[in-house]
Amino acid sequence: MASPKTVWYLVLLVFCSSLEKQDCLETPNVTSEESPTDGSQVPSREKREVTTTIYEKVGEVEFDVYNIPLEIIHYLKSHVKSVTYPILISSVLNVTDINITTECSSDPSGFRCRCEDQYSWSCDQCSSNVSCDEIVDGKTCGCLNDYPSDGKFCQPITNLTACPSPTTTAEPSTTYGEILEIELDMTDISATLIDVLRASVSGLTYPVLISNVLSVTEVNFTTACYPNNTCRCEDQYGWSCDQCLSYGSCDNINDDSCGCIKAIPSYGPFCQPITNLTACTTPSPTPATTTTTTTPSSTTSKNTLNLQFTMDIKFEPIFNDVNNAMFKDIDQTIVDIYKRNMRGFISAKLNRLKSGSVIADFTVITTIVDNVEIAKAKADIVSTLGERYNIKFICLNDAIFGNGQVNEKVVVYCKPDEVGEKTAICQGNGLFSNRVDNCVLKEFLNLFSLSQALVGTGLPDFLERLRNSTFNLLDRIVASPATISTIVNILKNVANVSRSTPINKPLMKNFLETAGVLTSKGAKASWDVLNTNLNKTESSAFLGTVETISNFLTDDFFDIETPSIFLNKTTVNNLFNLNSSVLIDIPASEASFNSITIITFDSLDNVLPARNSSSPNNTVNTINGKVVLVKVNGTVKNVTFRFDVLNKTLANPQCVFWNFNLFDGLGGWDDKGCELQSEKNGTVTCHCNHLTSFSILMSPSIPAVLRVALEFITYIGVGISMGCLVVCLIIEMLVWNAVTGNNTSYMRHVSIVNIAVSLLIADIWFIIGAAISENEKKDLPACSTATFFIHFFYLALFFWMLVSGLLLLYRTVMVFSHMSKPAMLAFSFSLGYGAPLIIAVITIAVTAPGKQYIRDNDGVCWLNWTESKALLAFVIPALTIVVINLLILIVVLFKMLRRGVGDVTQPDERNALVVIARCLAILTPFFGTTWGLGVGTMTTPNNLGIHIVFAIFNSLQGLFILVFGTLLDKKIREALTGRSQVSSNRTRTTSAATSSSSGLGFFRIRRRNVFNVSAAPTSSTTGAS
Repeated sequence: MASPKTVWYLVLLVFCSSLEKQDCLETPNVTSEESPTDGSQVPSREKREVTTTIYEKVGEVEFDVYNIPLEIIHYLKSHVKSVTYPILISSVLNVTDINITTECSSDPSGFRCRCEDQYSWSCDQCSSNVSCDEIVDGKTCGCLNDYPSDGKFCQPITNLTACPSPTTTAEPSTTYGEILEIELDMTDISATLIDVLRASVSGLTYPVLISNVLSVTEVNFTTACYPNNTCRCEDQYGWSCDQCLSYGSCDNINDDSCGCIKAIPSYGPFCQPITNLTACTTPSPTPATTTTTTTPSSTTSKNTLNLQFTMDIKFEPIFNDVNNAMFKDIDQTIVDIYKRNMRGFISAKLNRLKSGSVIADFTVITTIVDNVEIAKAKADIVSTLGERYNIKFICLNDAIFGNGQVNEKVVVYCKPDEVGEKTAICQGNGLFSNRVDNCVLKEFLNLFSLSQALVGTGLPDFLERLRNSTFNLLDRIVASPATISTIVNILKNVANVSRSTPINKPLMKNFLETAGVLTSKGAKASWDVLNTNLNKTESSAFLGTVETISNFLTDDFFDIETPSIFLNKTTVNNLFNLNSSVLIDIPASEASFNSITIITFDSLDNVLPARNSSSPNNTVNTINGKVVLVKVNGTVKNVTFRFDVLNKTLANPQCVFWNFNLFDGLGGWDDKGCELQSEKNGTVTCHCNHLTSFSILMSPSIPAVLRVALEFITYIGVGISMGCLVVCLIIEMLVWNAVTGNNTSYMRHVSIVNIAVSLLIADIWFIIGAAISENEKKDLPACSTATFFIHFFYLALFFWMLVSGLLLLYRTVMVFSHMSKPAMLAFSFSLGYGAPLIIAVITIAVTAPGKQYIRDNDGVCWLNWTESKALLAFVIPALTIVVINLLILIVVLFKMLRRGVGDVTQPDERNALVVIARCLAILTPFFGTTWGLGVGTMTTPNNLGIHIVFAIFNSLQGLFILVFGTLLDKKIREALTGRSQVSSNRTRTTSAATSSSSGLGFFRIRRRNVFNVSAAPTSSTTGAS
């Protein structure tokens, strides 16, 4: 157990016998008082003529015993007391006595200097340095709250005199009144019991005698704080006006108080008697003379804000003359604006104007720091002085930092229960960069302070509090890099204490549960921020604390299982299977140890970067197996690990361990002493000749250059596909009236238009999703949205293909059945968009709550495969439709061969059915092959050929729809040719009567191509396809 910082002061009584006094009294670094043992005075620098004279020298010696175990300290103290005196130093120098007088150390309550037995502080020191115990007999105390200001330490109590008596005569007895505030944590106590306690206190008879000199005259309940973070005052008590404004009132504020606030104060005061409360003060316009600077917070203490703004004008030294009109104008404007906008305003002052254009440095002193008020005042400065001095914002309306000028470092202060600030710099492009969040939750700063003086006896309560605070504030912790860094330092202090205090199962469980919060998926973004800064070693230190504390577990065997960390301390065994994800094999010949401790981390890849010994900035590799820490009370030089691969799309496995010394202590993965044995069936087997923390690194099997080429093919191809689809839709719009003369032709073109629209929108969302995926920090809600629409519209493409197939089957097989056009449209749109919508909604509803909707291992915005198999919600419907359409084609072909398609259908419908059949015969296998290859890219992700072929097929979908669904339709080509001829004829004729907006002129021109058949009036329009 490491001792807190402790300083000892010892008094050495030394006797010296010499002809020359300076022969024995020259001792460095010791302050002393000296006198002959006979009591006579010895003048300074006087040389004694007596042949032998004994001099006594009392020296004070200071020892810094920081980080020395308490056992050694106790041994030294007892050894000093048991020494036999005198101790011969030389022929003329003896040590006759050694006494420890003073011990100064820190503990959870603060810094203390305590006297040893038979020593005390003088009355003056007790009064001037603040005593931490009572002054005894008016002359001494045994404890001070700080180092003594005069440099003198504890003196023998026999040498101390009483404090001088005051000149006035004291009365025989004086009664002192003291008001104490006591906080009771009643989290697990029922409301009924609290009411009983309240009634019992109210029913007491006062005074209540505590001792013959101490009595309690009154007890009152003042404040009740609830789990919803509200604090209400009891009857006849209230919150001060400043507290109501600082924390926010949950009832009406009257002139001087409120009865409820929206936060639990981290420290007092709590509710006060309403008779003691004063009305809110109106600040004086005269600037306060105080220059005290404190950390900005929302409490009622004075806070000094150092602010500035920039004016785009040429600087001149005369601007800093306080009598200069510009200086006076800016100074008065600052005062007026901040006084108007800030509730706790005390004063404001322009300090100076400096070059860099012209930068105005000014100071605002306030009791309440509110980021909204500061931003409002800042905007007011620009609106008031902007035109006069050319002040303007470039960065506008940022959610955190508001507005900013070019190169301005904007500071935003933390929440009331946090310490620190957030900063960012406004760039010329209008965006804030270099964002830094240094806000740390106060609770963990307090815990860090306590951990610095932590001793073994306090470890159980401390770890319990740390664990509870971590779970209660989990969401805020994982989003705060600064708080995570503070908790790592707390765990480091706990690990240091464990060196002298064995850690049992309950202690280790609290430790691992706290550590597990830091490894959660939600903390990954914060760890990425910490790991990006190569001067920070928090991730390596985090693993180091776990390794350290695992060395000091108690001798018993036990298992601990938390949501993300599993510990197994057991006896010797050759084979260890850890949750079927990691297998450890130690040969019997190596089992020269009594116990083994294995800690498995499910999600340490969220904490540790994947940098290896080749480069600290390696972004290619990924931690692709669980991290396992192995410790034994001996040595092992032969161990085999078998890891289950987490992401099977990666290849090139490396067997590695975490080397804390890489990159000058930054830490990284190293393969020294480890080698790959095999990779098969989703497992990687490694052999190592030492023990520490192990895992596997893997990288994409396709080289970076080829991945870039593949992306180039994909984007160019998708662009061509989208262009073809746009052309297809334009053509359909131009010839619509000419080619939709009967129900079959009409529904055929409705289908092809919706197929083209669905694929076009799906491709647009595909590009949006790719852009989101390429961001360094993926926006998960945006990625989920893109995935939903990609899924929906790709499904709609296939379901409209099914609509075309069913239409072909209906018009070929059920020739005597006539469904109305509205009924056919209702059925088609219900199937074409309704079914995909139902599938897409069910998929996201089932998988999104478990965060398994989108792919997480490679950053692509598409349906998850490895965890939830959500991709099956696309693959199964799509491939099922392909099979159904192929069966329809077989049935239709059989019917056509038996009787011919023209035997029972009208001639103008025959072309439409032939085109539908041709589209299905070509597009169905093509789409099926495309998405079959898509499935192949996931099942065999390391096959470069499948990726290339899929990219090409995916790029050609739009082109195939244009060619086989539109351009190869004879009726559409004739309609396009006819439209061109009609346009020419209209130019040559002067008679408007020969043209018709209904397209009748076109049908007359193309009359020779029309079949003369008997048909109902609604189906007699010619030229339909």
